[in-house]
Amino acid sequence: MITSTPIRTCFFVDGFNLYHSICDAQKILPGKQLKWLDIHNLCKKHLHLIGHEAVLSQVSYFTAYAYHLAYKNPNKISRHKAYTRALTATGVKVNESHFKKKDVYDAETGKKIIAHEEKETDVALACAVLEEANKGSFDTAVIVTGDTDLRPVISTFGRMNPEKKLLFAFPFGRKNKELAKISPDSFAFSAESYAKHQFPDKVLLPSGKFVHKPKEW
Repeated sequence: MITSTPIRTCFFVDGFNLYHSICDAQKILPGKQLKWLDIHNLCKKHLHLIGHEAVLSQVSYFTAYAYHLAYKNPNKISRHKAYTRALTATGVKVNESHFKKKDVYDAETGKKIIAHEEKETDVALACAVLEEANKGSFDTAVIVTGDTDLRPVISTFGRMNPEKKLLFAFPFGRKNKELAKISPDSFAFSAESYAKHQFPDKVLLPSGKFVHKPKEW
């Protein structure tokens, strides 16, 4: 009897790109709360688009906590951390980057303003894709983003791993023609798929405790 070889598949999720997509999806699905998204299940349910032999090996989620906003909106951080705890309970690997200060100038006054910008996530995600490929962790890598900043990883990945495959899962409203052209087997998540793959209001943690969906979500 001939058996097919599993296609080990890893998803690498650009957390901020996905978050803004979720906010956009909520606008076209009135009354739906979509931020409590079960990313592991979402990715698993899309494996058939990669191939019937595709199996989910790992989901890695890349994000950063906005600690600079703690003084005026501390609940924003607590909600974010509640969500990442729910993700880890389903086996998602959470990778934390940081916000950095950035000097910008007011267009009207010309005065310097200190802003914060998150830039490490893209680099961390790209490095993780190449590192896991080198370790032999997958046959196919799927990057969940519509951000063209990650385009350089494709050519590097192809040169280093000609036997492996890399494609994109575009968050709703963020399908990128440039990325789709160089990775034609890529696919997109729909707003409805977010609604179908929500966590329950409380998620059981490995410790036996529960993490609860934030009231604002």
